Amino acid sequence: MPHLLLGIDVGTSGARAMVFTRDRRELGAAQALLTSTHPHPDLSEQDAAALWETVRSVVATALARAGCAPDDLASLGITTQRSSIVIWDRSSGEPVAPMVLWNDLRGMDRAAELRAAGHPVMPIAAAAKLEAALDAVPDGRRRAADGDLAWGTLDSYLVHRLSGGHHITDRSCAWSSAYLDLADPTRWNESLIGHQGLPIDFFPLLCDTTGRLGTTTAGAIWAEVPIGAVVADQQAGMFAHGAVDTGGWKATFGTSGVLMIATGDTPDFRSGLVPMVLAGWGGRTSFAAEGMVRSAGEMLLWAVGEGMADSAEALTALAGQARDSGGVGVRPALHGLGTPYDDSTAQIAVRGRTDDTTPAQMARAILEGVAFRMREIVDLTVAGHPVDPQAPLPVDGGLTRSDVFCQVQADLLGRPVIRHPQVEATALGAALAGARGVGVAVAEPPSAGDLFEPTIDGPEAHERLLEWQALVIDLPHR
Repeated sequence: MPHLLLGIDVGTSGARAMVFTRDRRELGAAQALLTSTHPHPDLSEQDAAALWETVRSVVATALARAGCAPDDLASLGITTQRSSIVIWDRSSGEPVAPMVLWNDLRGMDRAAELRAAGHPVMPIAAAAKLEAALDAVPDGRRRAADGDLAWGTLDSYLVHRLSGGHHITDRSCAWSSAYLDLADPTRWNESLIGHQGLPIDFFPLLCDTTGRLGTTTAGAIWAEVPIGAVVADQQAGMFAHGAVDTGGWKATFGTSGVLMIATGDTPDFRSGLVPMVLAGWGGRTSFAAEGMVRSAGEMLLWAVGEGMADSAEALTALAGQARDSGGVGVRPALHGLGTPYDDSTAQIAVRGRTDDTTPAQMARAILEGVAFRMREIVDLTVAGHPVDPQAPLPVDGGLTRSDVFCQVQADLLGRPVIRHPQVEATALGAALAGARGVGVAVAEPPSAGDLFEPTIDGPEAHERLLEWQALVIDLPHR
């Protein structure tokens, strides 16, 4: 009888597949890097056809490492980075244009136009970029109107390929596209879609976050496996942390760094965080709010590219050799500044560096820049929501493999940080959500994870935040 769980997690920089038992034990995993191209400094694209083959490859490798067959899978869950754009031929499933990533900024001017017309669209949302992506496809508007083309965020495209034709997406993925109706998140915003002159049939059907959403084909992953969940990446992490109930929170440090807190049946439009759909079932929608550090783990890759270390792991080890940053401040803004600034024009900055600055101090300054940005978001969260001032911040993601970073984050928060036992919690969350969707019972988590207590007190941590802000946050309103 099928008894194992598969989580497929496709982010901005990598694709991962992980096989778990029902007691959350990892049996096998595989991952592969994804390559982005930048035809212009503001553009960020990937090859969706190559990505699909990468996903099939990591699934095959994960199954082999787990020592199991595809027929052993009771369910699979899919989680992806949000607000990407894939346009594909409906009959063949082949993409007709490069995938436009969430951090692509081609929609800055269009977003301003849409906001002026009464549609609250951020530049990184799919709604700001879909028209441009479609218009770049030869005869794209006519082909979309004739029903020859389909579009969706990455989750939607993967489900289409896995299932042999289903065209669906859930509300947690749809919300970040800015196409979901704010007044009724069970529906697409037909006013915005009509304003853009797009056919509604071009859009995927909205489905529940978990449930029996479809079945894979033998041609896709060599067996017919129930698809039990489609969920956005940060929301999948909430499933892994058991944080879907009101007040649950966590921070994930991947390419970006994102804090999310569950807000129940009510969206949060007041705290300065960004309201999100956490999950949806039937007529019920659960909401969350989040703040984003747009450049987190990718700051380490930037540093490696600048020759500061041979690898991200070497950089964090180097940072551990310095007691402080020696007065250096780094603004982590490879793609602008996220919450609370929402400034897509901000750029990376290094301030206070001198001839006496050591490589270790520079490495530590990079980690501190990410940690200070997360501190700003935590402060907003605590001010706007009933969070215990001393409650640990649960964390996961690739950057949290580093004990040095976790300790830096705890120190600069002035509160404990607790690392999830499964660092790749997003993939685990997808697998758990998939199990929920098909009614497979799973065990409670076996342990709470590693705890990092702050080594400096709250007032000192706050003072260091103010010093960092004065050094590197030089936006006009500050």
